[in-house]
Amino acid sequence: MKLAVISDIHGNYKALEAFWEYIEALQEEGEGIDEILCLGDYFTDGPDPQRVMQMLKDMSEKYPTHFVVGNREEYLLNNIKSSQGWKPSSASGMLQFVAQRLTPEIVDFMEKLPLTRNLQYKGLPEILICHGSPTDTRCNFMEDPGMHAKNMKSLTAPYLIGGHTHRQEIAQLYNKTYINPGALGMAIDGIGGRAPFAILEGTEGQWKVQLMSIAYDLKSFLKDFEESGMAAEGYVLARATVKTLRTGVNYFFKCVVEATRKSGLPIPQVPENVWEEVAKDLGIE
Repeated sequence: MKLAVISDIHGNYKALEAFWEYIEALQEEGEGIDEILCLGDYFTDGPDPQRVMQMLKDMSEKYPTHFVVGNREEYLLNNIKSSQGWKPSSASGMLQFVAQRLTPEIVDFMEKLPLTRNLQYKGLPEILICHGSPTDTRCNFMEDPGMHAKNMKSLTAPYLIGGHTHRQEIAQLYNKTYINPGALGMAIDGIGGRAPFAILEGTEGQWKVQLMSIAYDLKSFLKDFEESGMAAEGYVLARATVKTLRTGVNYFFKCVVEATRKSGLPIPQVPENVWEEVAKDLGIE
């Protein structure tokens, strides 16, 4: 049994295309995967959610594919239920851009996503998949190591696979294994232009894990990002996204942290002049 694991596409269809080409090449070489695990945050931050949705649909028609919800899907669904006041701005411009391009098919897909899935394969240890933690899509194990340990201690399955931190990781806690494949569409690896994921191969009663990273056509994606109008509606955080993709350094997160710290306000209330000051401080053009 061989599994491919991806998380945090964030609308980056070029990274998803590179992953698809990779697993198709494995298939041609006779070393193909059996199933795909998808850990949430499929949309937002990329200009064409419909293109991402079609690729996920095509992928799931060829391979058994297991999906769970991410915090970005929760944001979009919450906005559908009750308008969050999104508008062209640093705080919410990119979210609004995507929200305006959702189709009924995408909404239906998001509404059916579970928080977790338990996966069992004959002769192999059970796997629990989620986005952040088994109880909270926004739980960030990198930012809160205490939550990491707490979740692993209470875990009944011997393997937990999650995303959200955007960093690849394999950790052993309480005789259990945590695996994070990294963010396929927005890697935090200090390199840029790379699409990380994981391959799990079941052999001799255990899972052998390989953390992967492949190049994708970043130049083409950034061209689409600019020409679509998304960059113009997302202001500072759009520019921070571009720098994050180019460098593999999380300027998006740095911007949010510094803007809220400097203003003393929650993200939606941070004035644009503060966002611009933060951008200047961080060297975001």
